[in-house]
Amino acid sequence: MSAEATETVGAGIRRLRTARGLTQRDLAQPEYSRTLLAAVEAGIRTPTDDLLRHVARRLDVALDDLRWVRPPGIVDELAGDLAGARQALARGEVDEAEAVFARTRAAAVRYGLPDLACWAGYQTGEARLQRGDMVAAIAAFDELRPSLPDVGAAPRAAVVARRAYCQFATGDAAGAVSALEEALTGARQAGSADAQVRLSSALMYAYLALDWRDRARQVEALARPLLAEVTVQEWVAQFLVVAGQLRRGAAELPEAELMFTDAGKLYEELGLTREVALTRWAHGYVLRRVGQLDGAAAAFDAACTVLDRVGATQDGAGAALELAEVRRRQGDLDEAARLARAAADVCARSHHLECMAEADRLLGLVAAAAGRPADAEVLLDRAVQRYGQLGVMVEVVATCRALGELQLSAGRTADAGRTFRRGLEAARAAR
Repeated sequence: MSAEATETVGAGIRRLRTARGLTQRDLAQPEYSRTLLAAVEAGIRTPTDDLLRHVARRLDVALDDLRWVRPPGIVDELAGDLAGARQALARGEVDEAEAVFARTRAAAVRYGLPDLACWAGYQTGEARLQRGDMVAAIAAFDELRPSLPDVGAAPRAAVVARRAYCQFATGDAAGAVSALEEALTGARQAGSADAQVRLSSALMYAYLALDWRDRARQVEALARPLLAEVTVQEWVAQFLVVAGQLRRGAAELPEAELMFTDAGKLYEELGLTREVALTRWAHGYVLRRVGQLDGAAAAFDAACTVLDRVGATQDGAGAALELAEVRRRQGDLDEAARLARAAADVCARSHHLECMAEADRLLGLVAAAAGRPADAEVLLDRAVQRYGQLGVMVEVVATCRALGELQLSAGRTADAGRTFRRGLEAARAAR
């Protein structure tokens, strides 16, 4: 590939012509002269589109393959490189995978393959997210924005969805939701099942974080019939994982667990180790909310182990916060605090505002239970501010309740009243 990477169009025509045993006259006539073709092959003349079409037809090659001097099989080769690097990333080989993504993107640009170039750039952003470098990931996704109008619906949806996730995580929930809703409307009009399912999963995730479960269920209902048409099987698994987390009641647990089982099998078949761990995290998420704390702890612990091994630092921090909440409810305050502090450090480095707020609240509740009300108040108040900045009003309400009760138990009625009113205002805003 390296020798052909600098090949000109004329040199490519000469290579293909000689490989077929044709003379310049054989290839050029009757429409064009041998002299013109010789000048093109020598790089003296630039071929017109009509000449390229004629040559491509005579050589039995695709016009764009000729125009971009693509070596035989290059599209499949680059797609295979991307798929292999995607698996390597999921195994934790982040540096190696990112190097392949960069090489593949450069080659795809060289050979005029915008979709493959976009996929490679998107995976670069994914690698940076896996490291927990939110700023670098955002830069990678933003770099792709000018090319999005020229790529297919699926890679465009992937970039929009992941950029919206970053937007949400760093404090602009409203902007993220708006971007996803607009993109999903466009995907529905275009009729792309892949794009609709990918964007639906992202929007369901955002709605779930905002506790807008009715809206999430509506999105799920519209997207679910499309799953059989989706070509990116990773996105089918991702959809099942998010949809499973919408099942919060004990009666829905068997349905959720079936979704997680199916998603896990798909991820295993695809060789995506990190995503299998994220499925376990999702399972624990549901188990905790139906009161099965031991099962939730086991799922979170398994997820944390794998996520730590593959270098998924921010994902690991999120799972650790869930495990910390389980330990707090089980009465193991020291372990809860240890997990939450470690996660808080990771979240601060990655600028993940939602997890920073959750860590503050957890540590505040632990401090309150440990008899340190002053520390608890500082942490809970900061959690309220961060949740408010994020726009997750349901969490503002819950945290204001905890903070107000702490103030009330200390006899600070006026302060408690102000905090409870703050929570009421957030509850009205959440409607």
